[in-house]
Amino acid sequence: MGSPVLATEELLSQPSSKRPEIPLPPEIIAQILSYIPLRQTNQPTFWACTLTSRPWYRASITLLYHRPYITPNNFTLFVRTICPSKNAHIKHTPLSPLVHRLDMGSLVHNSSKSLTARLLGRLKGNIQQFVAPQASFAINSFAALGKCTEMRLLDLSLISASISNKILFQTLSHLRELETLFFPRSSALDQLETDTAPYVWPPKLGALHLAGGITDRFLWTHMATLPDTLRTLSIQHCSQIHQHSVVHVLELLGRRLTHLTIRHPMNHLSTSSLDGLLLLCPSLLALRISADFISPLLFTAGNIPDGHPLRILDLECSPDANADVDMPPNVLYEAVEAGWLSDLRSVRVSVRLAWGASEKTRRDASDLLEVMEEGEMERPNGVPAEVLWSMPDT
Repeated sequence: MGSPVLATEELLSQPSSKRPEIPLPPEIIAQILSYIPLRQTNQPTFWACTLTSRPWYRASITLLYHRPYITPNNFTLFVRTICPSKNAHIKHTPLSPLVHRLDMGSLVHNSSKSLTARLLGRLKGNIQQFVAPQASFAINSFAALGKCTEMRLLDLSLISASISNKILFQTLSHLRELETLFFPRSSALDQLETDTAPYVWPPKLGALHLAGGITDRFLWTHMATLPDTLRTLSIQHCSQIHQHSVVHVLELLGRRLTHLTIRHPMNHLSTSSLDGLLLLCPSLLALRISADFISPLLFTAGNIPDGHPLRILDLECSPDANADVDMPPNVLYEAVEAGWLSDLRSVRVSVRLAWGASEKTRRDASDLLEVMEEGEMERPNGVPAEVLWSMPDT
C-alpha cells in the first residue's frame, strides 16, 4: 500500500489544471462567506464568488441580493433583473425572493411611480426593510406596500408627495410585523376628515419617527393608541406643534420610552419648555434634544427622579437659537458628581453651544469626562465615557 505522504506529493506536483477538484461542503463555504461584512464595498466580492462554481454561486447569491445597494447608475439593470416582465406570471425570476432590504433613498428621478409599485409587488413575500424614494412613491404604491406582510422597517421620510394619513394607516393595518416606522414628512390630516377616532398602529411597533406635517390634533388624537411595545420616539422638523402637545405625548408614553429625540425646528417650543422631561421619562437611556427647548434646570435635583438610568446625551442647537439658549458643562458635571445622573457616560454637544470657546468651559468639560470615567470604572454599563463638544448639527 502506497504512502499517503508520497501520494499527496505526487498530487501537488501535477499542474493545477490537471488536479481533481476537491468540493467544499456548503457549510464550509457559508462559514467562509460569513467573514465578509455585508456592506456596499463588498458587493464586488460576493459577485466574484458567484462566478467561482455552482456551490459558491448558491452560497453567495443570497448574500449578494439580500441587501442590494441601489444607485442611479445600476438601478435600471437591477429592475431588469428583478422585474424582467411587467406581468409576474409571464416571466418570473428566482432572484426576487432573495431581496430582504430595498433602499431607494438615493433615487430621485431614476424611477417612476408605477415601477416602484411593481418592484414592491415582486418583493411582497420576502421584503423586510424598505426606504421609499423621494419622487417616485405615490398613492399607487400603497396597494403593493400593504401586501408586504413581512415588513419590519418602513422609511417614508423622503417622500415629497402629499400623503393622506387615512390611506397610510389603511396600509399600515396590514403590516402586522412592522417594528420601525419613519413617518413621511409630507403627511397631513385629510382636509375633509370628520372621523375623530384614533388610528390603529401596527401591534409590534417599537420605534416611531415623526416629522413634517404633524399637528397638535394628530398628537392628541392618535398617539394614545400606540402599542405597549414602543420604546423609541423621535419628533423633529414639526413646525406646527406646540409645547402642550409634546408634553401630552410624553405624559402618555414617557414611562415606556428608552430612546427619545426632540429636534428643531419647532418654532412653538421655547427655552425651558421641556425641563420636566426626565420626570416624564424615568426609563430613558438615550436622549437627543435641541438645547433651544430646555434650560439648565433640566439637570437639577428637582427635575431628575432617583436612580435615573440616562447613559447617552446629545445636545443640539438650532442655527437661529436666541441668546437665552445656554447649557454649560458644569451643569452636567454637578448632576453626575451629585449622583443624580450617575449612569451618564456619553455627552455630545453642538459646536454652537461653545464648550470649547474658553479655558473655563474646556476645563469643566474635562472634569465632566473624568467623573464619567470614574463612574464607568465603579459601575460599568458598557458605554465608553466621552465628551464631544464639536458635534455638527444636521
